[in-house]
Amino acid sequence: MKYPVFFELEFRKHNYPGRLIAIEGIDGSGKTTQARKTAEILKEKGTEAIYTKEPTDGEIGKMIRRILAGEKKFEPASFQYLFSADRVEHQEEILELLKKGKIVVSDRYFWSSVPYGATDRGIDFKKNQDESDILLVCYSILSFYHQFIVPDKTIYINVSPKIAIERLKKARHIPDIYDKIEKLEKISAGYDWLIKKFPEEFVIIDGTKPVEEVSQDLFEQVKNLK
Repeated sequence: MKYPVFFELEFRKHNYPGRLIAIEGIDGSGKTTQARKTAEILKEKGTEAIYTKEPTDGEIGKMIRRILAGEKKFEPASFQYLFSADRVEHQEEILELLKKGKIVVSDRYFWSSVPYGATDRGIDFKKNQDESDILLVCYSILSFYHQFIVPDKTIYINVSPKIAIERLKKARHIPDIYDKIEKLEKISAGYDWLIKKFPEEFVIIDGTKPVEEVSQDLFEQVKNLK
């Protein structure tokens, strides 16, 4: 039996003097490069900025990276719990930095778990799938994250899966489990769905521009963040 589904989410916000910036995008979008460069530029301009990433370099993060590399296999739901556990540890570090007034630039944060996690669990955002099915899976993922703070600004670096795959082939010696055009197309469509659902939470930047232009566009979005 099917029932109509509707839900509301109220994300947790922090009240610390620091700010959390999350850089999102599919693999190959340039988010890691841009997250690092954003932190560097902010520091050059006199702002105390810290680069961080997910998965982290902690023990759980290391296990996640082994799974991403194909060295271990996990059920999709278990995989998402690992990301959540890693994020619990990560957030404690982030909160300490925010309390000290630092700007934290994170290479991915909890938003990425929707397009990646839902795709892993069989949702194909490219198809006209029943909205209630999508919402149920996404709610089950987002419900892990009610305890996590929402970023002060989330920037999505937009590139096509085709461009992303070309970049990944050049950049990675060992591909991970998401380095397939079919998967990236579904994940990209998942981000599109997510941004439509939560439009006020995202700023979109064209990631096909030269690296320095993307960096400048990104800096313009964060330089006056208060």
